[in-house]
Amino acid sequence: MVHLQSPFMSLPSEIRLEIYKLLFNDKGNKVLEVRNEDPDLYKRRAAPLHRTSYRVIGRDLVRQSLLTTYKLLTDTDMHTSIIAVNRKIYEETTHFLYGRHTFSFGRDVEAVVPFFADLTRQSRPLVSEISLIKQGSVYSRDYDRCEWSNMCEFLRNDMQLESLKLVVEGGRPALGWDGLPEYSAKDFKTLSSVRYEALDWVWDLLSVKGLRNLEVTSTVHHIPPSHSSAMAFFAAFSASIESGFTEFLRSELLVNL
Repeated sequence: MVHLQSPFMSLPSEIRLEIYKLLFNDKGNKVLEVRNEDPDLYKRRAAPLHRTSYRVIGRDLVRQSLLTTYKLLTDTDMHTSIIAVNRKIYEETTHFLYGRHTFSFGRDVEAVVPFFADLTRQSRPLVSEISLIKQGSVYSRDYDRCEWSNMCEFLRNDMQLESLKLVVEGGRPALGWDGLPEYSAKDFKTLSSVRYEALDWVWDLLSVKGLRNLEVTSTVHHIPPSHSSAMAFFAAFSASIESGFTEFLRSELLVNL
């Protein structure tokens, strides 16, 4: 039996690459924003998507467990179905999608594991950079802590990230940070030795080794006066995010080149 090669695969590889560039048009967006889909929209979807579904906890007072999946928010004109045509096209195209973009998940850390778990083992190493927002620790719930821990475990065991952009939410009292201690990298090293509970998410993150680039910035919100030890620590931690905390993370996570 004679297997005829398709006209497309008969084209020179240089021509196919130019076609792929047209099919994977990111409209100049080098950051692809991935988020949880609205659970109500997901529930009303007529045809199921070929994506992993997972549960999120509602942010309202009811805090109901809701089924959803992830979605791409960024406006692009990418036609990814061609990836599945055959192995050769898969090998030629996956770099256009995964190797040339930063994948940003905002606060939706629940989407990280399902999104990357849906990729093949051959595709995951192509992803070199992700971006995350870490919710302020005083507002985290047990559910948030569990999702963060699961995400860090997956990144450690199943990904080969080279770069992480981390935005850490902090808080500033009405009177500012004057009079509050500012923690140094050495202070955070001491806290890590005793696994200080308020920073459990940090200790989880420290397991993601081998980064070559780490960018840490803060987004600061107003918080009430520090009438508890937890809030007082959070305020002092917030004052240290872009100084001692960043220095500490870089010393622990970056590889020595």
